[in-house]
Amino acid sequence: MRRAVMATLTGLALSFSAYASDLEINQFRVRGPAGGNDEFVELINAGPTAIDVSGYKLNASNASGTVGTRLTLPAGTRIAPGCHLLLTNAASSGYSGSVAGDLTYNTGVTDTGGLAILDASGTVLDQVGLSSGSAYQAGTPLASLGSSNSDTSYIRTTNAAGLPNNSGDNSADFVTLSPSAPHNSASPCVAMGASVSIADASATVTGAGDVQMPFTVTLSEPAPAGSGVTVHVATADDTASAAAGDYDALDTDVTVAPGASSASFDVTVHGSSVGKTDRTFTVSLSHPSGGYTLARASAIGAILYDIPVNAELYEIQGREQTSPLLGKRVITHDNVVTAVGPAGFTMQTPDARADADPLTSNGLYVFTGSAPTVAVGDMVDVNGRIDDYYHLTELKNPEITVVSHGARLPRAVEFDAGTPSMDPDHLSCGATNFQCFMSMRVRVRHGMINTGNKRFSGEPYAEVSITANGRRSLREPGVVYGVPVPAGVDLPNWDGNPEVFKMNTADFGAVPLNTPFNAGSTFEATGVISYDFGAYTLIPTTFRLTHAAELPRPVDKAPPVALRIGALNTERFCDSTFDTTYTCSGGSSEPTEAEVQLKIERLSAYIGGVLRLPDVLSVEEVKNLPLLQRLAKQLGDDYGVSYDAYLMEGHDPSGIDVGFLVRTDRVKVLSVRQLAADETWDDNGSTAYIHDHPPLLLTAQAGLMRFQVISVHTKARQKVDGSGSATDRDREKRFLQAKSIATQVQLLQQASPLTPLMVVGDFNSYQFSDGFVDMVGLISGRYQDSQNLLKLGEPNIVHPALWNAVESVPSNDRYSFQFTQNFGEIQGYTKAGSGNSGRSVPTFQVLDHALLNLPARWRFMRMQYGRADLDAPVQTADDAASASGIDKAIGVSDHDGFVVELLDPSLMIGHGRGHDRHDDHGKAHGDRGHHAH
Repeated sequence: MRRAVMATLTGLALSFSAYASDLEINQFRVRGPAGGNDEFVELINAGPTAIDVSGYKLNASNASGTVGTRLTLPAGTRIAPGCHLLLTNAASSGYSGSVAGDLTYNTGVTDTGGLAILDASGTVLDQVGLSSGSAYQAGTPLASLGSSNSDTSYIRTTNAAGLPNNSGDNSADFVTLSPSAPHNSASPCVAMGASVSIADASATVTGAGDVQMPFTVTLSEPAPAGSGVTVHVATADDTASAAAGDYDALDTDVTVAPGASSASFDVTVHGSSVGKTDRTFTVSLSHPSGGYTLARASAIGAILYDIPVNAELYEIQGREQTSPLLGKRVITHDNVVTAVGPAGFTMQTPDARADADPLTSNGLYVFTGSAPTVAVGDMVDVNGRIDDYYHLTELKNPEITVVSHGARLPRAVEFDAGTPSMDPDHLSCGATNFQCFMSMRVRVRHGMINTGNKRFSGEPYAEVSITANGRRSLREPGVVYGVPVPAGVDLPNWDGNPEVFKMNTADFGAVPLNTPFNAGSTFEATGVISYDFGAYTLIPTTFRLTHAAELPRPVDKAPPVALRIGALNTERFCDSTFDTTYTCSGGSSEPTEAEVQLKIERLSAYIGGVLRLPDVLSVEEVKNLPLLQRLAKQLGDDYGVSYDAYLMEGHDPSGIDVGFLVRTDRVKVLSVRQLAADETWDDNGSTAYIHDHPPLLLTAQAGLMRFQVISVHTKARQKVDGSGSATDRDREKRFLQAKSIATQVQLLQQASPLTPLMVVGDFNSYQFSDGFVDMVGLISGRYQDSQNLLKLGEPNIVHPALWNAVESVPSNDRYSFQFTQNFGEIQGYTKAGSGNSGRSVPTFQVLDHALLNLPARWRFMRMQYGRADLDAPVQTADDAASASGIDKAIGVSDHDGFVVELLDPSLMIGHGRGHDRHDDHGKAHGDRGHHAH
């Protein structure tokens, strides 16, 4: 089982909320005028002597308790008494203050996270939190200052001696400061008056014998000659109780001898023969003599019980992601080994002893660090310490005793249509969908692989996205999950597909490492649920593909009586010349001529081999006509079929346009013209074109049938689900584009009511409303004001309404684009390193549609998407560039194209033989390259 590296909290820091020292966080902010990286952390030495902070660490936590080191202070770093050290964020749009930082870090801190200073041994010296979920906080955490980019910091209050307050309660010790006023090592130091302080202490109980907990009282300057300095000390219960026998109460005076700077005293802590949770009491100072003031008047005494606790696995796991026994040594008896990996194994409570609580797991991972000496079916006793890696609770440093062999494995939890839950309001494990199954056996009978393998360094074929209900991870109707439904919109939120999780097939040896899987494949498996890189994961112990999806998967051959009309977004099909406002490629430069030719060859493989040479093909994101003509020639060279290319320049500043490829042996072109190319709108006070890619109308004849096709490519969805003026602007433009196209459709219907008409292309809109603007609904004449933020306020423009042929496609095949929706740190998912930022769900959506008027629908036969782009493993798509035949098409675009067939019996006259010949040529050219995993 792979384990991610993370900084972990020490047992001491987890046992009590504050651990005071002379080194403190004095002032900080985690967002500033320049944005989220405009951060600083100001440290102060509030003690009487200089502190060597070599190897000390600045750690940060997010709101889910995941921690990491931001900065390790270099050797030789010292802070004099009363002086400061300023740590600043040097990342992009980082610290903007005028006071220079002394040291820098490069990874930001979340607005609702926390900060801590750790000494070189990893002990937390001071900590502050901005949410209850932060791993770092003292007492009541501070309120987050939110996401507004203001120059506001938190700063400690000071006491009568002018020293920072540190009561162990963040909310009592800090106030806001605006504007912030950070101090660095060159700033004036705080004058240290004569004061007395007490530091926190701890004692570890390992058995029944009593132990002494030493406390030290420290003066900021040596005690004067004569009587010295006397201060009263008194203990008080917190979670530890003197009356219950946890420790002996103390109420006495302590004297610092003349000329000395400190004095020590002990509190007796009573031992225990049974394991307990860690407990704390407080020690307070009062009434110092000699004119001394109280700088730090209270301390925490932490009683740390390091006695093995007898516990069942469900007691170790608890109901939360973090074990209630984290950091403790435990002994757990008579559990069954269920899976064995290269560095550990999972074990589970036998069914007869399993916990009846559905929200606690009966499994646990034991990390051995090397190949375990146990086998599946062994009954084991394990003694070890509870640890946490990215919320994977595990036993480390284990002592393992095999009690017996051949035990019956616990019954696997069935993952099916109901488990894990598909309802985010009623998740299977309460706050999460998988935590209560951690390290337990599960069985998946109808698994669906949603994505081809990701690729990691050294692992070209890594994890895949899966569901257990046999369904693809499709975008469903409604406003995107997590975004409030706008007022006046009668739609629910899309649920965000909480049932989607990951699978790593090799970790327990179910299949060889680096086994590729194509999306759309189905499987059955038994395995355990784990937590890997911030997300829940199935690791199979047995695995069988029940259907290996072929890739590429061409559309079916069509009968000669079918007129085949398709669409394909070619994804930035550019030439090598930079002659537009922005690069056509979308990058910093245009492709080389060799890269252009390779793109042409790969698109030819897709159009010829995957879409099987449609009669008319709408193409989107093509830079110019000469480039499209080169593609037409390539198709002729590869497949012996003659295509004519049609394209008219639009208004996109990067130069991409829509066009047509038309087979000359099957279709006669009567005219090609742009629609509404000159229409404008008020774009925030400026007159601008409505259409970046004006719709292109093809009027043509096939056999005896005259027909029309409109190619569209409307505005992208990037900002649609957001908020603010840029979002409002984009929604309005999309709304106006859809109204314009609908008007053109209606004019054509009125002029030629019996002529088959199709509107095809990349609509950048779903087959249902997203709650803001249903572009497909508006263009087809099916817009519902009640389901959209922007209201049409009148009857639909198009009548009779067009029909979306996507409705005829099997539900699991309704997708033409894949988008990974990032929902952040929810449902137990956390940030976990580069590229992982909480719950990221690959969703498959229809952006490429075919709308048919009534005459076209009367002739409709079928619609099919060709598959070569969206279902491939990342490595397979990269390798396809050097492949031959149809395999060369894999990964050529970020969309999959489609073909719609219309019945036209007149095509049988003189055309059938040529059509068959071309299809057979395509088969000979490309079918040898088909492969399946």
